[in-house]
Amino acid sequence: SLMNSTVFVPTPGAAQFSPLESRLHNLLMASARSACAEQPQSSSRGTSGFAAATCATAAALLCGSLGLLGISRAASFTAPSGTSRCRKGARVLAGSPSRRGVAAAIIGGCLLPAAVSPVIAASAKDGSSLMRQGMNEFKGGRVGESVRLFDEAADAGYPKAMLWQRGLSLYYAERFADGAVQFRKDVEMNPNDTEESIWTMLCEARLQGFDEARKNMLQVGRDGRNVMRSVYSLFRGEDEEKNLEKLQTAAAGSGSDQFYAAMYLGLFAEAKTQPEDARRWMEKAVASSYALNSGDYMADLARVHVDLRGWTSADTQAKKEL
Repeated sequence: SLMNSTVFVPTPGAAQFSPLESRLHNLLMASARSACAEQPQSSSRGTSGFAAATCATAAALLCGSLGLLGISRAASFTAPSGTSRCRKGARVLAGSPSRRGVAAAIIGGCLLPAAVSPVIAASAKDGSSLMRQGMNEFKGGRVGESVRLFDEAADAGYPKAMLWQRGLSLYYAERFADGAVQFRKDVEMNPNDTEESIWTMLCEARLQGFDEARKNMLQVGRDGRNVMRSVYSLFRGEDEEKNLEKLQTAAAGSGSDQFYAAMYLGLFAEAKTQPEDARRWMEKAVASSYALNSGDYMADLARVHVDLRGWTSADTQAKKEL
């Protein structure tokens, strides 16, 4: 909610600061700017939302805390160059100090204890860093180590419900119950996430069997990608033959649709304990141009899947050695 809120950031202006007020102003301004500057500039699914939330929170902390000091004027908090997500996080307006002072005081009364501690910025940085380290470990096939790092990221303050990468690692660590819990919490936070619903079902199929897991599959909103709508319908058992045909056609095409159609056809076959079909589709996904060139984390997942199942082809191995 902070990301779309309007906050009012008091500034010295013509008002006179006491020594204590000046020190607090400088500390809060530095902390807020640091919270934005330390966020990774990647636009990946895994980091951008957390970064924006951190920047918005930093701005809100700054305005609320200084509001408690009774400073009467308002001015904009300007994020460092290159942190456009911070500017989206808070709109700063000027105007009547009395009403805004009250609003700022309410916010500050709740958030001041956190704002005055530099731990908040360090925690956000550490959580994001640990999350990225976990992703790198998973890409290298070190699944257990990736789970450990994702757990540490959550302990350091990274929102656990946003750690969908952890759920993927748990699936390949064969911790299916924990993986299902992770994905279900992800869907609670984002009820329109098609892939989290599918991965929940994949985890639960290992525990309950395919048919039972299909009955309990989470319902989510409409995905904007045609290929993922077909995948979702396939896993739910809606027009299965029709959606199989659609995905097989997409897998014969190109681009991201080719990759995602082939990968999820492979995962679907694996869930139905059809290993030969699973291997055929997953190897097709890994060999696609999209998988080789996109940098998509799911392309890395497909490669890890093939390696862990012992399906690595001679060509793939040769490329790895080069």
